[in-house]
Amino acid sequence: MLFKLLKYDFRAMWKQFSLIWGAALALALANRFSIFWDVDDHAIGLSDTTTSGITVFAFMSVITAMFVIAVIFVVNRFSKGLLGGEGYLMFTLPVRPWELVASKLICGTVTWIGCGVVALLSPFIMAPVNWLELMQFPFWSDILRGIMKHPGTLALMAEFCLVILAFIVLFISVMYLAMAIGHLFSRHRRLISVAAFIGLYILIANVYGRVFSYRFIQSLMNTVNVNAYSSMLTAAAIMLIPAAIFLAAVCWILENKLNLE
Repeated sequence: MLFKLLKYDFRAMWKQFSLIWGAALALALANRFSIFWDVDDHAIGLSDTTTSGITVFAFMSVITAMFVIAVIFVVNRFSKGLLGGEGYLMFTLPVRPWELVASKLICGTVTWIGCGVVALLSPFIMAPVNWLELMQFPFWSDILRGIMKHPGTLALMAEFCLVILAFIVLFISVMYLAMAIGHLFSRHRRLISVAAFIGLYILIANVYGRVFSYRFIQSLMNTVNVNAYSSMLTAAAIMLIPAAIFLAAVCWILENKLNLE
């Protein structure tokens, strides 16, 4: 049943973000031809001040709006889908609350990852890269030889991506718990949710500040110099543990304190 929920959530996500992702990549491609790059002199400029200025501004606006819409999407999918009018339908399905929360969480995480990929890919589209050379075998063979010489590179990149993923999950779990706390009240739910969100982040900051003292950070930095892999896994675990606690609290509220009236 979880896969059916994911299909439903991903369909809604694609309808909303396919246009803005495509617009961001299209504007990045347009800026490739409106910005001149002098690689030898390390100079960047606009070929046509008016037209290029408009396309650059439009690109920056779309990128900014993309992340704002991502936050709104995550909030609306949880608030309206589980705590709002759609909740009457969702909670009649033969699924447990954790499956509903997991579906929203996975979809929201993928949405943020998609926005991040588009934001990182756009500069490469704008830059004067010869894509024909990149598609040739010698380029990839050189990369493969470099990876073979340093096999730990892929593991390090994977663990770095895991840290980013853990941060996204923590951020979304805090939003979910804040909305669930606001739902416990009959009035001013949005205001209470915002206050709960701020309070939760202050709580996390204080707990992290007390746990991670200067000596701990110093020992962690020494560990990074010796073994970067274990330090990244530790950082990911540090973020995933409170995220799991927050999500468990959300599931408990949905199962025991849900009031859709």
